[in-house]
Amino acid sequence: MKKKTPFLLKQVERAAYLFLLFALTFGRLAALFFIAFPFLLKRKNPKKDFLFFPYAHKDNIGTISRFQIFLPLLEKDKYTFDIHYTWSAMEDEEIFFKSKSRTKEYLFLARSFWRRLFQTIGAGNYRAVFFQRAMFPEYYDQFTPYLEKLICKLNQNVTVDFFDADYGRNKKLVNTTAIVCNKVAVVNKHLFQYFKKLNPNIWYNDLVVDVYAYQIKTDYTIKSPINILWTGSESNSINLKEILPVLEKINLKYPLQLRMVSRTTCGYNSRIINHTQWTRETFFNELINADIAIYPAMSDTEFTRGKVAYKSIEYGAAALPIVASPFGLSPHLENENDVLIVNNIDEWEKQILRLINDESLRKKIGVNARMKTEKFHSINSTYKNFLEILLNKNQEAEKKI
Repeated sequence: MKKKTPFLLKQVERAAYLFLLFALTFGRLAALFFIAFPFLLKRKNPKKDFLFFPYAHKDNIGTISRFQIFLPLLEKDKYTFDIHYTWSAMEDEEIFFKSKSRTKEYLFLARSFWRRLFQTIGAGNYRAVFFQRAMFPEYYDQFTPYLEKLICKLNQNVTVDFFDADYGRNKKLVNTTAIVCNKVAVVNKHLFQYFKKLNPNIWYNDLVVDVYAYQIKTDYTIKSPINILWTGSESNSINLKEILPVLEKINLKYPLQLRMVSRTTCGYNSRIINHTQWTRETFFNELINADIAIYPAMSDTEFTRGKVAYKSIEYGAAALPIVASPFGLSPHLENENDVLIVNNIDEWEKQILRLINDESLRKKIGVNARMKTEKFHSINSTYKNFLEILLNKNQEAEKKI
């Protein structure tokens, strides 16, 4: 069979895009119809307690840390719920990372909108609805929250959850979504202040890790070479650009290696880098064998202020001494007590050298970081507040941040 030419592939891609536009047009018209006449959808007494719409797949950190981690406790407390995931981890990889054309993406988006439309129609059968960011994830050309408006017509207890400042890519859609929903849940003070201007019913809950899944560091003696740990995505790796020369300079006096745990080497080829492909097992092993963990976020931007870096919480859970930029840290970490915060490139060298030369400081920072993580970011410390958000119980949110 003759191999398809790039021209033919391009035509297939265009056809898939036209199909997407056709599907969205009729899907949006259906959503608008039900928004105008919600009484046509027979609303029964709630059959179950909660309906969850994750932004991504079940292995995604945002999915896990914002609600999925609480599911065993909800079951234990006899609550009933349903979850509608957007896609699987395999689909995420195939569609958004490996695909050589956008055909799969267009077909996925068309299917995704209609699937969530039908899922939304049943929202009145639950006591509460909790969704993350948007009901129609990853679509780049939408400014009206059709499904969000519909779900709020069908259910009077709808929470939209934001766990970072990705709203910068589509502020109009995000802002309208925050306004139409009953309440907004966030992870830090910056997001709290941003969304409070749009919706007075705003709630705060810390990002969560299963602290007891992490082996706690107890040996703070320095190895040779010294293991400096960094983990993150390719997009976040840009923050290593200024840090690498600092580490290479320190390496001239104190042999070290940068243990990079990520999908790829992110384009870096420094001789001090020791790259490991991320898996849960290898990451846990790297945590326990690291001497110092670093979290560089070199730019003071809306995005860095609006996030809470999950990796910094994981470092704390493992009782690692941390050197970090001030942006995106847990709001509970205190400089010089639970973390060493740096504000410029000269301070990076100074603070890393302090930890290298002071075992008692390494231990103090590591032990205190673990205590703070357990106190504020554990399942037990956040579950009650999460349940209050779902059930729309009164709380004094501002006093918690």
